Amino acid sequence: MEQKEVPIKPGHISIVLKSSTQQMDEVVVTALGISREKKALGYTAQEIKSEALTQGKDNNLLNSLSGKIAGVRITNTQGDVGSSRIVIRGETSIAGENQPLFIVNGIPVDNSQLNSQSSGRDFKNAIADLNPEDIKSMTVLKGPNASVLYGARAAHGAIVITTKDGSGQQGLGITLHSSNQISFAANLSDFQNLFGQGAGGQFSYVDGNGAGVNDGVDESWGPRLDVGLLIPQFDSPIDASGNRVATPWVSHPNNVRDYFRTGFSTNNGVSIARGDENYQYRVGYNYEKQISIVPGVETNKTNISLNTDYHLAKWLSVGATANYIVYTTPSLPGSATPSGSNARSNSPMLQFLWFGRQVSTKSLKEDYTRNWNSSYYSNPFWNAYYNTQSQERHRLIGDVHVGFHLMEGLDARFRTSTDWYHDRRKSKVKWGTSGSPYGSYAEDAYTVKENNTEAIVTYVKQLNADWGMDALAGFNVRNKQYENNYQAAPRLAVADLYTLTNSRDQLTSSNYFYRLRQYGLYASAQVNYRGWAFLNMTGRNDWSSTLPAGNNSYFYSSVTASVLLSEALGWKNRSISYLKLRGGWSQVGSDADPYQLATVYVSETAFNGNPLQTSSGEGMNPALKPEKTSSIEAGLEAAFFNNRVHLDFTYYKTDSRNQILKLATTAASGYTSQVRNAGHIRNRGYEVQLGATPVQSKTGFQWDVNVNYGSNRSKVMKLDDEGLITSYQLYSSGIQILASVGEAYGTLFGSTYVRDDNGRIVVDDSGLPKISSTSQVLGKFTPDWMGGISNTFTYKSFSLSFLIDASFGGPIFSNTNKTGKYTGVLENSLPGRDADHGGLWYYMDGDNNRVPLERPNYETSSTGLYYANVNGQSTRVYQDGILVDGVTEDGAKNTKIVSAENYYHRLYSIAETNVYDALYVKLREVALTYRLPKTMVRKLHLQDASVTLTGRNLWTIHKDVPNIDPEAALTAGNAQGVEAYSLPTTRSFGLNLAVKF
Repeated sequence: MEQKEVPIKPGHISIVLKSSTQQMDEVVVTALGISREKKALGYTAQEIKSEALTQGKDNNLLNSLSGKIAGVRITNTQGDVGSSRIVIRGETSIAGENQPLFIVNGIPVDNSQLNSQSSGRDFKNAIADLNPEDIKSMTVLKGPNASVLYGARAAHGAIVITTKDGSGQQGLGITLHSSNQISFAANLSDFQNLFGQGAGGQFSYVDGNGAGVNDGVDESWGPRLDVGLLIPQFDSPIDASGNRVATPWVSHPNNVRDYFRTGFSTNNGVSIARGDENYQYRVGYNYEKQISIVPGVETNKTNISLNTDYHLAKWLSVGATANYIVYTTPSLPGSATPSGSNARSNSPMLQFLWFGRQVSTKSLKEDYTRNWNSSYYSNPFWNAYYNTQSQERHRLIGDVHVGFHLMEGLDARFRTSTDWYHDRRKSKVKWGTSGSPYGSYAEDAYTVKENNTEAIVTYVKQLNADWGMDALAGFNVRNKQYENNYQAAPRLAVADLYTLTNSRDQLTSSNYFYRLRQYGLYASAQVNYRGWAFLNMTGRNDWSSTLPAGNNSYFYSSVTASVLLSEALGWKNRSISYLKLRGGWSQVGSDADPYQLATVYVSETAFNGNPLQTSSGEGMNPALKPEKTSSIEAGLEAAFFNNRVHLDFTYYKTDSRNQILKLATTAASGYTSQVRNAGHIRNRGYEVQLGATPVQSKTGFQWDVNVNYGSNRSKVMKLDDEGLITSYQLYSSGIQILASVGEAYGTLFGSTYVRDDNGRIVVDDSGLPKISSTSQVLGKFTPDWMGGISNTFTYKSFSLSFLIDASFGGPIFSNTNKTGKYTGVLENSLPGRDADHGGLWYYMDGDNNRVPLERPNYETSSTGLYYANVNGQSTRVYQDGILVDGVTEDGAKNTKIVSAENYYHRLYSIAETNVYDALYVKLREVALTYRLPKTMVRKLHLQDASVTLTGRNLWTIHKDVPNIDPEAALTAGNAQGVEAYSLPTTRSFGLNLAVKF
């Protein structure tokens, strides 16, 4: 507001202040927890407030960021309890970690998704342990320019989280919050309901293991449903002779939906806070329980937090933070990779894609021992409730810090912190499980501990009327330790006794241990001229135990600058409120994983009682050098019309060199892979943040809109200096995900149709499309651009907000569609399956050739086969003929009919047919809030109270890929662009209550 002086006179005085066009100096938390005026930053730093994280109440913190930050991509793996991945400005490491560093109150915290045994379960990423209700703000430092002071791990950006404290709380403040949500499966696949289990149009159940007619087949190419057929099935009654009685062969359109249940989550907490000029504290307790839509799956999380500071003297302050988390789950849902161990059979969606469309899920639920197919699977409810994967994680994140005020402008602080957790998992497979008749039991335990100790000295001084400076210097010691111990009883000796001693075979075991140490010395200096020109320089040198002695020291630095043109040139007026240019250059180094320097022997199972060791297949590198990531960034920030419109534009380019890769090599060298410094990947792009207040009325109505947009282009420049290596494989099963020289990172590379020079599909001698003998580029998994638009409408005590976010470009390889078409369960396998869906009539002649027919007068047998009079004889006829639109090798038009079953089986092996555009537009979040008016709050002796109705993932406005969520991911690692039988995304509705005393 504008300053106004009014003389004091006797009686009532009325003062009206006018709005000022001057933008208040916004302060954000930057690297090392230092608060800086945003106008002084030479890089972009986007801040997210607590309300944006807690409004939607997603149980994974990362999912709450979707669509809210420019240039940030978030993917989710397994429905409502899966892990999530976050990448800022594209992937900068070919084979290493690409997710940002997380900092909580100055403490580096782990975000690993530990799963060394590839158990076929999706364990949550560790950052999901945090309680969003404890978070005050989150600052996203998007590139090395912003995060260089954090060292090697921040080459991919950093997310700086500040938790709530008691500062500013007058008297004792007690806050209660309660949230309850229900959720539903939102994007189940579209299944066909015309054909049931079997092959070649035939099926009859005896034992589900091949004794009947195709009853061991787990596909739906069987007889037509709902046409009055009676066929023996898995849940048919058994007569006196022990035979199955034929029962109506009918569809169960909702048999997959009937497996899932309504999910429910509750989140309740209380915090107590108080503060004054000498101290502050906040203590919080929170309990979250989620019952998944998947039967037998739930999670429980308890957070106890403390944040306190005390000023013992004018020159001395002490403080501590602590967050103790207990996360437990009796079981996690099975997930499936396209190829792998028996763990795949625990995936519910995998089973429903190799399924019989006549199967009644309700019948399976009535008796878990009842099974529709014994060749490959157990009853899905048997898997859900008996074949479990439990997890219990105890975690402590905390620090003790001391601050010293040495003299005016000179301060020092010392901090020692820890992030420790112990994660124990138990896997049970019940005796009698299909494929594991004796059952099994395994224990998997992880202990992760990281300690950081640092000392920082800061100096701030206004040198004269024009010049000011702000400097710091610090030292950091990082110690990290990781341990994994795994033991398994491959087959139980006694049923239902889950102990490691109850094993009929020798126990299988493995363990892995590493520790590393890093020393870091860093400094930063900023000078400013008249508060409108700023120059900042940083430098850091690290010493790492994971690099060889000659290369274990590496220095990197940054230079950034910003100029407020609105102040410098006097452009400030009603139209231009704020105008700033900024830019910078930076370089960040990165070390290797532990134990990459020396090749060692690996211990194997003893032979005849004698120890056995073999040489590792990996050739290590004693001359490794640190990776280097360089970045340039330039941007413009502006505000117009009394700050009613805000704009932030950024352009960046990042080059990562000397990447540490394990490159495949010929076995003749003695190794199958070798560790080398190789690779150069480049990312460039731009981001836009636009905010406006189109309407701001005197009646109390206000409309705020915020738009964010980000576009990134990556390119693999080279993989080795010699130019001999052209691609690096990130994933391979059905399709390859590659880092290929000259292509974007994450190129999809797979088989295609064979086409002639005119682009026509070439068929083989049977009339089926030919599969290319060489793979081709099928796109890149990174989107062309991402964005989001949020609108908030406020009227007095009411507020309505909604968020729409979108991603355009970037394909996805869908195993759901690939498999569902092969097995005939999906609706997109109907074209050509009968005459009503374009199928051609034909019969088989004596040479087993398909001979076309005009639509005959046919009869249907009791088993669902079709017969007609052909050449004077009763002959089996078919109506599932497909004539592929293509040519033969010699260019002649194709005339050979193939069966729909054979056609869709062929498509399974052509990767091109299973690659789809992953674009989407979603209504991500809606919230309606009512906040009690201040007058009512005071009457009730409260400080604040509100109630919010929320909805999340309410509507997929547009997508191209059928049957799956285009955001689905196979893993939280670098193998993106692949979907594998993912659980459905959930749609949720909730009620949030918050009261502050």
